[in-house]
Amino acid sequence: MDALLNNPIADMYGPNFLLLYGSIIILAVLVCGWLIQDPTKNQPLPLIPHEPDPYEIAYLRSGALEVTKVAILNLIQRNYLQIAEKFISQTSNHDDLSELQPIEREVFASYSSAPSVKSMELIAQKVQQYCNLYEEQLQNEQLLSTQKWQEWKITVGLIAATIIFSLGGYKLVVALGKGRHNVGFLIVMGILAIIFILWFVSKRSRLSLRGKAYLQQLQETFAQLQSKIKFSIPSVSDYNLVVALFGVEALAGTSYDSYYKVFFPTVFSNRSSKQRGSSDSSCSSSSGCSSCSSGSSCGGGCGGCGGG
Repeated sequence: MDALLNNPIADMYGPNFLLLYGSIIILAVLVCGWLIQDPTKNQPLPLIPHEPDPYEIAYLRSGALEVTKVAILNLIQRNYLQIAEKFISQTSNHDDLSELQPIEREVFASYSSAPSVKSMELIAQKVQQYCNLYEEQLQNEQLLSTQKWQEWKITVGLIAATIIFSLGGYKLVVALGKGRHNVGFLIVMGILAIIFILWFVSKRSRLSLRGKAYLQQLQETFAQLQSKIKFSIPSVSDYNLVVALFGVEALAGTSYDSYYKVFFPTVFSNRSSKQRGSSDSSCSSSSGCSSCSSGSSCGGGCGGCGGG
């Protein structure tokens, strides 16, 4: 018992121990960061396929929800679904459903012939079962983070937090036992360090570093498609691939701008309001400077603003 209360650590002067404690915390964070590095960090990237699968790429980027959006666009292009009054519905003269993939049939069945609001999240939940194959393929290619790696990160973080807690707690008990109560800074250091380490190791990333780098490479390779769908004659697969890589936002200003407005009606409404406001302001300014009416769109303009 005497050795626990009288040893170099227990007898260390307060400021000196805080310096040692801070150094150990920094060392623990650095070692923790080194041990939990993404194992795919330095691995070579997969080759880009000549004809990439938009559904697989969409699942890589954002999961089943993005796959659902690509499937809807594909069905609209192939005349299975339509957009009416900013709502999506089935068409009445669509082709046979046997030509559709299981994902597409599931999405098609989620809509009716009458335009209505559908929860994209609920449709994505139904689509998820058909995305398990993509999940497995992407896991095999180490493009997605694995549960095993996440568990390893938590384990390392808990060990580091335990070391910091044990050393700080020991010094706290010794100090209080010797009647020293100026331990506030020690407590704050320990708590903040433990919180930071646990936050650091619990951060979850859906994509591995290899997956992020591969997705970026795909986006750079097919970046020109964003211009093609606006200013050229794109194919069905071009539209699907653009949405898979860059999201529905990339359809703004294209032939499928109406599909973009289904997901971003507020943005479209705000833009329209600003344009109307600018036009009204222009007309108001013009009519304010005029003294007579001549039938122009803004209220006429016979007189000058200040006279001469």
